[in-house]
Amino acid sequence: MTTSTGIWLADNPLLFSLPLLLFQIVVVFIFTRISHSILRRLSIPIVISQIIAGILLGPSCMGRIKPIERILFSPRSWEQLNTISLLSFMLFLFLIGLKTDLSMIPKAGRKAFAIAICTSFFPFAIIVLTGFLLKSSIPLRFKQRFLITNLASSWSMTSYTVVSCVLADLNLLTSKLGRLAMSATLITEFTNLFITAVIGSYLLGSKGDSALMGVTSMAAFLGFMAFLVFVARPLTILAIRKTTPEGGMLDEACFVGVILLAFVCGFVSELIGYHATMGPFMLGLMLPGGAPLGVTMVEKLERLVVGVFLPVFLASAGLRLDLWTLGDRVEEWMVLFFYLMIGVSAKFVGGVVPCFYCKMPMRDCLAIGLMMISKGIYEIDSACRWQDNRVSSSLLFFILILLERLFCVDIIVDRQLFTVLVLAIVVVGGGSAPLVKHIYRPEDRFVAYKRRAIQFLKSNSELRILSCIHGQEHVNGMLTLLDSAHPTALSPVCLYALHLKPLAGRAATLLAPYTRHRTPFDASAASDTDHIFNAFLQAEQLYTGCSILPYVCISPYASMHEDICSLALDKKVFLIIVPFHKHLAIDGSVSAPIPAIQAVNSAVLRFAPCSVAVLVNHGLAAESSAFRAGGIPHAAVYFFGGPDDREALALGLRMAEDSSVGLTVVRFRLPNATMEGTEERLDERMMEDVRIRKSDGSRVVYREEVVKDGEGTVAVIREISVRFSLLLVGRGDGKETELTSGLSIWSEFAELGTIGDLLASTDFGGRVSTLVVQQQRRVAGNGQPESVRMGKAVKNEVDEEDD
Repeated sequence: MTTSTGIWLADNPLLFSLPLLLFQIVVVFIFTRISHSILRRLSIPIVISQIIAGILLGPSCMGRIKPIERILFSPRSWEQLNTISLLSFMLFLFLIGLKTDLSMIPKAGRKAFAIAICTSFFPFAIIVLTGFLLKSSIPLRFKQRFLITNLASSWSMTSYTVVSCVLADLNLLTSKLGRLAMSATLITEFTNLFITAVIGSYLLGSKGDSALMGVTSMAAFLGFMAFLVFVARPLTILAIRKTTPEGGMLDEACFVGVILLAFVCGFVSELIGYHATMGPFMLGLMLPGGAPLGVTMVEKLERLVVGVFLPVFLASAGLRLDLWTLGDRVEEWMVLFFYLMIGVSAKFVGGVVPCFYCKMPMRDCLAIGLMMISKGIYEIDSACRWQDNRVSSSLLFFILILLERLFCVDIIVDRQLFTVLVLAIVVVGGGSAPLVKHIYRPEDRFVAYKRRAIQFLKSNSELRILSCIHGQEHVNGMLTLLDSAHPTALSPVCLYALHLKPLAGRAATLLAPYTRHRTPFDASAASDTDHIFNAFLQAEQLYTGCSILPYVCISPYASMHEDICSLALDKKVFLIIVPFHKHLAIDGSVSAPIPAIQAVNSAVLRFAPCSVAVLVNHGLAAESSAFRAGGIPHAAVYFFGGPDDREALALGLRMAEDSSVGLTVVRFRLPNATMEGTEERLDERMMEDVRIRKSDGSRVVYREEVVKDGEGTVAVIREISVRFSLLLVGRGDGKETELTSGLSIWSEFAELGTIGDLLASTDFGGRVSTLVVQQQRRVAGNGQPESVRMGKAVKNEVDEEDD
């Protein structure tokens, strides 16, 4: 009974396997989405949300209604539901392995190895020792089934899959602690797999009549690994090179071939005595991630597997659970829950102690401990196999059997104990992730201990700029700004050119120097990154005081700002330049906005350890060679007052040091304005430098515009803006003043400030490129904002001069 003839012929479609399966998938999808939309506000991982959705559908809640239980999840449907679940789990682990960067293992330091060892053996030893000391209190059925032994072996392991999924949900994959935790868990995974194979083969040989069975088992495992390394990987790479163009996606034949290869590896895994998920996971580890293989697999497969089918696997665990069984034999299941919590606590201590010994901050130590106790899909799979009467294959379980000279026996977990296991997974997994989110804030390290602002840069000092590029359309504008920064031998400029690429098809991020093609190369074989940096490296040859250091960043958009700020902090950069998320050409055409880039810009403005400028390019250096002939003949600074405007003015004065650049400083003032406040006195001091340069005969023009309100400001800007090729303006603190009254209600992009948003708007009619500047706001010391301390320091200097 596979398909139904329909309700018009008196058939009930839910009595047939295919319509019932489709109906179950749809119901599970709806419930998992609803539960996660609610729980994600609490930073609960999506895996835990999907388990909770299964609990709501199962016998603990809605399943107690007999018609729903009989129609929706009848026993006859479990076989096909489990098959779909395990198939999706197998493909999911293949994708996880494909996105994993194995170079994390050789790069891992002693800290990662120490964490891996302590979080594996310490909780195992504590659980076993506690069981030995309290063996009289362990129920007889636990002893007969070796439940505590399996519990110690399973819950002492930290799954790489679980940790990577939790960190991805929390946007911590690129963080320092996130990489440390993933390295430790990856070491644990490989150690567990290979030593388990050795000990398992030994036990298999000692159990039989001869050692031949054990030797054959080990040979089969090593042969399978050799096939993956020396056959599957080279053939896949060769097929990709022959059929896939540079920068393209896999063709259909290669895509289907890789999927079939994953299925074959799953079958071979079952054939040689391992779980079907081991082969696809190892195949994914061996194949190269990123483009084009990883990108294609993620693009074509991940949404279907992770979004539709995998929730069925996780929800099925909740469907097996029955909270009403906890009313019987309370003392026995409380013993199991006690040992679960003992193991979790010991694992937490095992993660904290090595970090504390390495003198890491306490908050980081606690965060690592919480990451290492994460529970999720690996523990759910183990619990389901226990209930299905499958044997644990963990390394530590085999070690314990070897020490006690015992043979492996079937482990049976009834519904009550299964309920306890799943509830423990929900409690620990759902509680650790929000605590990590609360304790660990990677942005806290992006705090400079010195002033990183152009306003306070000493004369003739090296100006370090970090230029962010998302695509080739951003190159010319950045090169024009480089030319206007006036790099000379006496006033050098060091430009860090950072090509930002979204992470796809891999889990590990990349932030590394670009080392290829410092000489002319074949343009037909070059990538987008090659074209971008070739333009920068050619521009470097035009200046004696300019050094350009190219970098590549591959990271998710959600955490891309961390790599930008980290590089700026490490290289002691004074200015970060980011492109506006909408590319506007001089002919008025506007490219499609990219919200992800807008989010990156907003995060950089919030957490940057130095000053930041947002470039709104309205055709600045439209021609590729414009920067060579002086792309900015005349720039203007609109000065309203405040630290951001002072930083914009300092940058403008730096540009004016080039004899080919003319600078006009337009100061907007109210009638009868006074200079009584601290900020006003700081502004006046900046104006003195402008007046001095004007009197020295430089190409600096100073003018004042007296306006009464925002309407007058708009009128002046509309009249004079067309005379310039670049406008510099401070972002401001978001507070409306009399000079900008009534303008904030029309602002569309908060990252540009009121005036910057006005100049960037195509409705305003402007066609002039704009550089919106924000002065450094994050600096260590006394818990005060950067602008406050800078203001106090300069105020004291002004007071001394007045005395």
